Amino acid sequence: MNQTQTLTMPKSKTLLKVAIYLALMGIMALPLFGFRVPKLLPSIWLLLIHEFAGIIFVGHTVFSNIWSMRVRQTQPAQTGVWARAFIRKLAFRITLPTTIITPLAGLMLIEDWGGLMATGWAYDAYLCFWLMAGISLWPDLIRLFIDEHAESATHGMRGGLIRSMIALALTIYIVVVMVTKQAWISG
Repeated sequence: MNQTQTLTMPKSKTLLKVAIYLALMGIMALPLFGFRVPKLLPSIWLLLIHEFAGIIFVGHTVFSNIWSMRVRQTQPAQTGVWARAFIRKLAFRITLPTTIITPLAGLMLIEDWGGLMATGWAYDAYLCFWLMAGISLWPDLIRLFIDEHAESATHGMRGGLIRSMIALALTIYIVVVMVTKQAWISG
């Protein structure tokens, strides 16, 4: 895509991206304001689902991002375009479901503790996940869903790297908060 095509591209795709982003972030913000998700499964199953989905989410994200960046930086452009398309498939088969399953199972599980508002550490963890979703997850998934730069192997790598580093810091904080059961943000 050349500069002239970029300047004349309809704004409808941009508006669609913004609308999808705001809807997803709005829905995900509901628990931060007291919306509670009722338990649908016994706690042991919710814990297993939450933990395994979290492990799959983190493992896939770390592996796929490192692999994709290396391939897109070091291989011919055609291979980089293939890697970008492959990451798109992985994003919709692994990242998207685990982005939904992990916090949903966690919200159901925290009902045993009195809900999100009654547990500061869980509130902190969910707030950080919400921030991570807004900074990195949803923008990347939406960008891959409406992929205007599919033929550019290296498009968006710098911004993706910055967002990934912020998401990594938030993920580390989430793990620490969940292990220690100490809230550092909400007190």
